[in-house]
Amino acid sequence: MRTAVANAIIDKAKNDSNLFLVAGDAGLGLWDDFQIDFKAQYLNPGINEACSIGLCSGLSLMGKRAIYYNIAPFTLMRPYEQVRNDICYQELPVILIGIGCGLTYAPAGMTHYAVEDISVALTLPNLQIFSPCDAIEAVAAFEYAYKSQLPSYIRIPKAGEANFHNKNIEHIEGLQILREGSKKFLLITHSNLVQNVMAVGNDLDATVASLPFINGKDCDWSFVESFENVFVIEEHFEFGGLGTYLESFIKREIYKIGIPNHYIHHIGNQNFLREKFGLDIESIRNKISNLIP
Repeated sequence: MRTAVANAIIDKAKNDSNLFLVAGDAGLGLWDDFQIDFKAQYLNPGINEACSIGLCSGLSLMGKRAIYYNIAPFTLMRPYEQVRNDICYQELPVILIGIGCGLTYAPAGMTHYAVEDISVALTLPNLQIFSPCDAIEAVAAFEYAYKSQLPSYIRIPKAGEANFHNKNIEHIEGLQILREGSKKFLLITHSNLVQNVMAVGNDLDATVASLPFINGKDCDWSFVESFENVFVIEEHFEFGGLGTYLESFIKREIYKIGIPNHYIHHIGNQNFLREKFGLDIESIRNKISNLIP
């Protein structure tokens, strides 16, 4: 996903001299050619997140297209006040790209996890939140954000995740059906946990959908309400994530499967932590089967 978004940014930079990439001392290696080919459009303020967000705000006020790239906790949570006041309050179309969402940066520890960033982002009016499940969704999210006049936050992993779509997405705002199954289960997910959810969907003959535009305004929620049981499964805190957000306006029971809201002290890779928090394939399947025999 990361490479696909980087390539999309490079394609825009070729035709838009107003595009500025602000990299917070991140993406080393990824942006090596960009620094050479678009030297005047690349800025690295170093490990200085508040300054970086202020810089993006200033560029945007000057009519430039500012994109801020950094590890997810340092894109949104560390400079929260500046994102709140400088970007969202002024409705500036800055694109914030957070790398390493969820537990991607295991075992770097809690400082590098982004398991509460959606709940933080949802507190910011005007901020569009994207959590794509594959490179196709990631590019569609970037294209939407690039054309939008509102600020956007795009959270993506950093590995070479498999694609679950076989064609480009025309409508990023709605549910993206990845597997059509029975009406007994609808499993909604986002980001690269989709791999595990798809495996569970195959086992249970469930309908599986991703929701890459977390707080999009143009979604047919009657489709969700047509299912007997709806689960939201996410590598994010259980309270405050997509499941909690959907509960606020969908008038039906939604079962949430996520990470308990507490600090993570376990050390291990991403798969190890998924097993610890019941987000591996077997645990997800068992939780659903135990709730709905």
